[in-house]
Amino acid sequence: MIEETLQEVGLNRRESICYIALLELGSSKVGNILKKTGIPSSKIYEILDKLIKRGLVSHIIKRNVKYYQASNPKVLISYIEEKKKKVEEIVPELILKQKLSKKQSAELYEGQKAIFSLLTNLIKDARPKELYLVFSINEENKNEQANLFFRNITLRRKEKRLDVRLLRNIKYYKKEKHTKTKVRHTNFSLPQGITIFRNYIILLTWTDYPIAIKIESDIVSNQMRDFFLDLWKIARR
Repeated sequence: MIEETLQEVGLNRRESICYIALLELGSSKVGNILKKTGIPSSKIYEILDKLIKRGLVSHIIKRNVKYYQASNPKVLISYIEEKKKKVEEIVPELILKQKLSKKQSAELYEGQKAIFSLLTNLIKDARPKELYLVFSINEENKNEQANLFFRNITLRRKEKRLDVRLLRNIKYYKKEKHTKTKVRHTNFSLPQGITIFRNYIILLTWTDYPIAIKIESDIVSNQMRDFFLDLWKIARR
């Protein structure tokens, strides 16, 4: 149990065995340490040097013979605190590296049920007023089943109180009633069925059989978000 705990705080197995042996032996010559621990003679000096550098072992010389002894076990607390301090110093840099990481993945979803789960899970932990951007699917590519599907998705987004913005081509203009979804129209031929939320892009097609592709990418999502918001600024209400 003691040996395992020492290994958990950073000592390797032989270092732990050597330190415990010195606590039991007291001031000892290398020969006694070798007998007590069974550590190979070719490794013992390397291990003792590492323990000395960590402040866990010290030595004295008597009659030209070196004797080693374990430091007070309370030194372990200082050793651990020093390690903790060093880790705390690099945590901000580690967090920055994580933020700068370019994690990317893509998944395919087929069928209405799978896509419904995809879009509902996408906003499962969403916070109010988070941006949720949509390039609408053109009306000729929808059917009654699709319309019902999107009404249900709209209700889920409404429950989360998201900042939903929808871009359509001007030829599909119609006055929206009783909705908090922000809708604007543009003369541009828009990419269809694209949703942008956080670092995700959802590509959705509903022609014959519903298919969606979920892309996770900081780079792609940021590019698409900027593209959407630039269009949003010049689109008609």
